[in-house]
Amino acid sequence: MLNITYMGKFENEKQLIGNDKLPQKAIQFKEGKKIEDIYNLGFILGSPIIIPIIIITILRIQGIDGHINLNLKTGIIIAVAILVNYILKFLHEYIHAILYPIKSEKTIWKYTSKGAYFIYCNTKISKIRFIVISLAPMIILGIIPFVVWLFIADKIELTISLVYVFLTWIMTFFAMGDLVNVYNTIKQVPKNAKVFNYGLHSYWISK
Repeated sequence: MLNITYMGKFENEKQLIGNDKLPQKAIQFKEGKKIEDIYNLGFILGSPIIIPIIIITILRIQGIDGHINLNLKTGIIIAVAILVNYILKFLHEYIHAILYPIKSEKTIWKYTSKGAYFIYCNTKISKIRFIVISLAPMIILGIIPFVVWLFIADKIELTISLVYVFLTWIMTFFAMGDLVNVYNTIKQVPKNAKVFNYGLHSYWISK
């Protein structure tokens, strides 16, 4: 119904592009020549978000009584958290997918060499919609759960509380690449242009 398909292992761009042709007037985002360039810019853009979150977390924890016991229960909690982390990373991409037009074909891939999933959809969408799609997973899986944690941090077991908040850190940090997309969209894309994916890159085209 949502036209979202999990495709499995990603190996090359031909899997994404197929027989699609790049529109002649499409302009590729200036994204950097290497994946490291995106990571570095993402870290810079995300620092004003993640650093305050870490500081607030430390201050909040200082007001909580309790201690962590290194026992079987703690091990189970950590093991469950690792599993939840993988599920949330997949859910991150699914949130991207459901915010694209319902009739559009959306595929989710596992980029094994990068240890991550990614969403692919070549439907042309508005600049604002692309920004919303990019930010949604970080807000839904990172920021909102962190704010909730601030209210419940001292009402749940300390080990669970710390694991919970650490997962919100991961989900926020995991969206650093999305922040790069938002930055590039705001900086490079004209107001009424359309944004779309073609292979592993983002493009914009005027109406």
